[in-house]
Amino acid sequence: MKTVVVALLVAMPVQAKSWADPGPGDNVGINLPLEIALTSAGLAAFVVPELFKESLAPASCIVCNRDLNGVDATFHDALTGWVLPRKTADTASNVWAFALLPLASVGGALVATGPNASNGAGLRAAVIVLESSVLSAAAVQSFKFFVARERPFAHYGHGDSSTTYSLTDHDSHLSFPSGHTALATSLGVSLAMTASLEDSRAAPWLWGAAAAVSVSTGALRMIAEKHYFSDVAAGAVLGAASGVIVPLLHRRGSTALAGQLSVTPSVVSFTIAM
Repeated sequence: MKTVVVALLVAMPVQAKSWADPGPGDNVGINLPLEIALTSAGLAAFVVPELFKESLAPASCIVCNRDLNGVDATFHDALTGWVLPRKTADTASNVWAFALLPLASVGGALVATGPNASNGAGLRAAVIVLESSVLSAAAVQSFKFFVARERPFAHYGHGDSSTTYSLTDHDSHLSFPSGHTALATSLGVSLAMTASLEDSRAAPWLWGAAAAVSVSTGALRMIAEKHYFSDVAAGAVLGAASGVIVPLLHRRGSTALAGQLSVTPSVVSFTIAM
């Protein structure tokens, strides 16, 4: 009689590796179901107040700038209408923050991967960057509705009958903080932070770009007479905080946000008596 040992190598659980699964050389990872839930909640927290702004926002300003501080007044006087007419600057800032920068940030995430990145690393980085920007936007909305600060054009009586500078629109007292600046900063910083965690050679350049887009966006919002310097500074702080914290939460081995490979090999053996 002979005894033959037969060994089978199986994968438990049986699951094909997808683009969302980090490889052994990746320093960041994602948990796709959790990312979808967080991003969806952030989008809802941003979009719902925006759609129902006239119903949800306070009817009048809470912070009405009766005694405007010297720093905000100085920047207002120096930058309003500087280089560009304020309406042109307003339009430019909308295109810049809500179209060009998101596209550029996603593109950067796709290509600025590290030397040990596995397939799908760019897509995972893009998810982290977009999640950071969405959560930043949601935080800004809550501050805007709570503070209800009068915008510069309303404070100085520079309103008109247009939609964006109407004194009767509830948006005329939702100045603090600057959502455009927060969005631009969160996109730039989260891209640079993710690239740094992945040891990408592009990281130093991306940090410089993040500073540039934050400053340029804030300047456009002040030129447009939509925000004070303190609004822009607060938006940059919120955006930078989101841009640093969210990628750090996706660092491998740190939290449940950093996905792990789900395919674990094991050996099953059995004997056959002969």
